[in-house]
Amino acid sequence: MYEKEFILVEGKKMTLKELGAEIESIIGKPVVDILGSPDRVVVKKPAPEQGFETFNVTYQVDDSRDFISGVVTTKNKKKLEKYDFENESFKVRLLSYNRRDAE
Repeated sequence: MYEKEFILVEGKKMTLKELGAEIESIIGKPVVDILGSPDRVVVKKPAPEQGFETFNVTYQVDDSRDFISGVVTTKNKKKLEKYDFENESFKVRLLSYNRRDAE
């Protein structure tokens, strides 16, 4: 639905707030929480020495069941509490619009 616009954001480094604002600008609608809802991806990486951590971030579209899911990465830290989801910059790897409302 917004693939052409999302591709322009993928690969950039930004805070989750900046990503939320970018998503709002692309879809033309507000999201419920500008910081999104980050969840840690716990998987066995093929190369743990790469030193990055992966998170899924979900942005719920306001007044809709639709949501945007994103995959972001940042430098690896020893504890989950050390990640600053409000101020830290993340590299946007993938964005996708998930449609739940029927027209």
